[in-house]
Amino acid sequence: MKKKLIVLSAAFFLAAAALQAQVVFGLLGGVNFQNLNGKDNNGDKLENDMIIGFHAGANVQIPIAPEFYFQPGLLFTTKGAKNSYGSLTGTFKLSYIELPLNMVYKALLGKGNIMLGFGPYIIYHYILVKSGYLQD
Repeated sequence: MKKKLIVLSAAFFLAAAALQAQVVFGLLGGVNFQNLNGKDNNGDKLENDMIIGFHAGANVQIPIAPEFYFQPGLLFTTKGAKNSYGSLTGTFKLSYIELPLNMVYKALLGKGNIMLGFGPYIIYHYILVKSGYLQD
């Protein structure tokens, strides 16, 4: 019951904010140059190579007060690394679906804006691991 009340309250709050001011939609996209760092089970530093991934998605800015916005979004992101040991190679590809729920302060700075944001996000991920032999 509490969960339904919270969801309905949030929906009402967002609808009221959207009716009072202009809602701005945005598309996001870019390239990720990703590597996985850390230590293995023996405590040795991981020696991974970078792989190239991408991210794409959309967000919306909903005004809630002068210069303050609620900015939810939905993103698909790929990350990972490549590792070689002798003639074996392994590729670790991680894919994420992210739902950021940010609060943003957006102030004028010259002819543009400066934005400062924070907030939680919900994430779902899956991992694809490939291994095989290197071919010269």
